[in-house]
Amino acid sequence: MLKEDFHGIVEKIIASKSFGRSDTYANLLRYLVACSLNKNIPKETTIASEIFGKTEFDPSQSTLIRVYVYNLRKKLKTYYQNEGDTDEKRLTIPKGSYAIEVIERKNAISDQSVPRSKKWIIPLLATLFISLSLNLYLGTLNNKRPIVNEDGLWGDLMHSKLPTMLIMGDLFVYNERDTAIQLTRTIRDPGINSLQEFEVFKSTNTRTHTEIEPLTYTHLILGSAQWIKKLSEVFYSIDKSYVIRTMSRFNPKQLQDYDIIVVGMQKTLGVFKSFYKDSAFDYDVENDAFLYNTDGNGETLIYKPSGNADSYHTDYSLLTKVPGPNGNTIYLFSGIWDTGATQSLKNFTEAKLLQGLEAELQSKFGRLPKYYEVFFEVNGIDRMELNSKILYAHELNYDSEP
Repeated sequence: MLKEDFHGIVEKIIASKSFGRSDTYANLLRYLVACSLNKNIPKETTIASEIFGKTEFDPSQSTLIRVYVYNLRKKLKTYYQNEGDTDEKRLTIPKGSYAIEVIERKNAISDQSVPRSKKWIIPLLATLFISLSLNLYLGTLNNKRPIVNEDGLWGDLMHSKLPTMLIMGDLFVYNERDTAIQLTRTIRDPGINSLQEFEVFKSTNTRTHTEIEPLTYTHLILGSAQWIKKLSEVFYSIDKSYVIRTMSRFNPKQLQDYDIIVVGMQKTLGVFKSFYKDSAFDYDVENDAFLYNTDGNGETLIYKPSGNADSYHTDYSLLTKVPGPNGNTIYLFSGIWDTGATQSLKNFTEAKLLQGLEAELQSKFGRLPKYYEVFFEVNGIDRMELNSKILYAHELNYDSEP
């Protein structure tokens, strides 16, 4: 087959609905095809460098490339089950290899190719897997160990007699109805992130034949499930429960009744934005960036995300602990994008990252400060592989707690 034919097949697949709109997977497929045509099958380290910009990559420590190639195989399979059902020549990536091969349609392996006499193996394996998973889970019930240390950054939460509340920043949406043509649209406006901001917007709306009303639901951002999972693991390990609220449904009257953990994008933090008044960082709403007010020469540094949030990118985040209004404690985990919020929380909930954070604060201050803020740079790939480094850490001093 000619190279031009290969390229035609690849671009047809990438343009299909089944393949999706991910530039990362498109670039990965093109790259693997080009390598295969040149009979130069790449290693994981080469793929990590060429496609994901990771110059220092250890396959023994990360499954990133294997996960992406596995998902790419699934995308190809989905394509050939739909738009490419009649394609005579099909691209495939054999398991255990990063080479692209071409097979004839008549030779493509399907589920029907499994001999009838062997099909009993599939439900048997499924049963064994479920049984093994259940036994492992029951084992953890009897052998659970705290993920965090009561003498570390979780100490206040572990010793507190107050219940804990998790508040997740959510995205505000509203309906806009054109009464002239009887058309209703659901709108997500990045500049409107709370009911209060919506009411201001509504009061300035002068368009005729237009009715706008908030919806009874909002949208949670992509990292929300991960936040709940990570916190649930920690709270379960220390025999403590917590309740969950969304920012749009949070009642400020509950501020003094709970220790509070807030996670979300900076623009979705609602009433908790006021707790940054002693921070060295400001959030620039218009430019969606953190501004760092340095000491000494008065210089202001700008930290703004770069790249594509669905592929390789850089985000910035803040982890902040401040006193609440009634002797309670408030923890704020925020990012400009959701990856920053997710990774700042990971530094607080994953044992290895938490130990590193505690060691960094111990080294800088000679102890773990009561209140503090930590500023991270977060590098992410398609929200699957996140790394972070601490850029700044400050102790926050409160002569009299609010």
